[in-house]
Amino acid sequence: MLSILIVEDDPDAAALLMRLLGREGHATTQVGTAEDGLAQLQRERFDAAFIDLDLPGMSGLELIQAVRGDAPPLIVVTGNRELATAVDAMRAGAADYVNKPLSQRTLQIVLERAVSTERLRQRVVRLERDALDAVGDPDPWTTARSAAMREALTVVERVAGGGGQSSVLFVGESGSGKEVLAAHLHRRSPREGSFVRINVAAIPEAMMEAELFGSVRGAYTGALSDRRGFFAAAEGGTLLLDEIAEMRLDLQSKLLRVIESRRYYPVGSTRESVADVRILAATNREPLEAIAEGRLRADLYYRLSTLLVRVPALRERPEDIPLLAAHLLAATHKQLRRGPRAFSPDALQALRECPWPGNVRELRNAIERVAILCDGAEVSVADLKRCAVLGPPRGAAGESGPYARLDEKGAPMRLEDVGRLAQEQAERSHIAAVLAVCEGNRSRASEALGVSRSTLWAKLQRYGLE
Repeated sequence: MLSILIVEDDPDAAALLMRLLGREGHATTQVGTAEDGLAQLQRERFDAAFIDLDLPGMSGLELIQAVRGDAPPLIVVTGNRELATAVDAMRAGAADYVNKPLSQRTLQIVLERAVSTERLRQRVVRLERDALDAVGDPDPWTTARSAAMREALTVVERVAGGGGQSSVLFVGESGSGKEVLAAHLHRRSPREGSFVRINVAAIPEAMMEAELFGSVRGAYTGALSDRRGFFAAAEGGTLLLDEIAEMRLDLQSKLLRVIESRRYYPVGSTRESVADVRILAATNREPLEAIAEGRLRADLYYRLSTLLVRVPALRERPEDIPLLAAHLLAATHKQLRRGPRAFSPDALQALRECPWPGNVRELRNAIERVAILCDGAEVSVADLKRCAVLGPPRGAAGESGPYARLDEKGAPMRLEDVGRLAQEQAERSHIAAVLAVCEGNRSRASEALGVSRSTLWAKLQRYGLE
């Protein structure tokens, strides 16, 4: 059952809304003016609100614009069939709209979509906050001891302090902390909107434009209503485009136009939208090589790289590892409410000597594994070995230089293939170690790994561990 506010001055329309929503078991509260609606929203928590646009005194559109803070999804009810009316309401902050005359099915579909979207948004906000806390933003980053990271942080702090819309390009290996630095930049800036991060490589090419810029009803098959894009979601805030070199070249051209003009067209719309968004981008490829390979437009690169931040790999800043490791262990202990709280000096030194091909992401996962599988107040070197954390130290015997890894033809492997191979080897080693600790019990192992039994079984077959 949901708690729903109805702002409607027409008694018949209000009664119909209450009757239709009541049939679904929802509790309703009805007021006749926008002023009363605003007071009710400030006084009581609702799961959603239906707002008529044509109200005496303050209009429904003005009510939507006046709502601030932790408001529920606002759904516009209108008898005006013009699309511009609904678009204005959506721009003002409405979650969706329905046209009169009302129907039971339409109401329920719109309500479920608005409420589920809001719940998903809240969950993303919580996960984003937890993730930032888990990786140690801001303390382990702002107190970095390595010169390379201090240099990157200096650029970030200067850009953030400006509070403008200057674009920034973060370049670094996967897992090195590009997203964390981008989030740190946003949090240190005066921009009040959200920090929105999208992985370009994870979105189907056919949906990329609509996901970025939004779409209007009827723009494509299945577009049953207007849809906000990532630019609209980041309005007044910051948008991070991760893996920018994986974006289609024609969309890179449109993105360049948005950066330069601060305007864009939602898919299927003839009306421009204004983008008050700081655009950040990140890539794990060397930009000039991506340009030479035809993956990245040179003009987009030069526009983004007005401010370029190179994020060093973890192996390039070993002096930062003890600080990061200690903070990550403390954050994990706080989250799990169990496990060790500190590392022994020898364990910290051992962590410093690891190559960490997966960078901070690998370090975080390794420490989480240690926190789950180890008891006692302090992590020892023996604990790190038992949890398969320690690999060969840098410069150990047997390393044969930059061309140590060859492909099946005997040629040096590409850098991206080396990274993928290292990740697979680390994953196989990790699964084997967890299975050993769990004495072969796959149910316990899948729980410790945070995956389903079917996923674990598939990986056991893939790595020849079954």
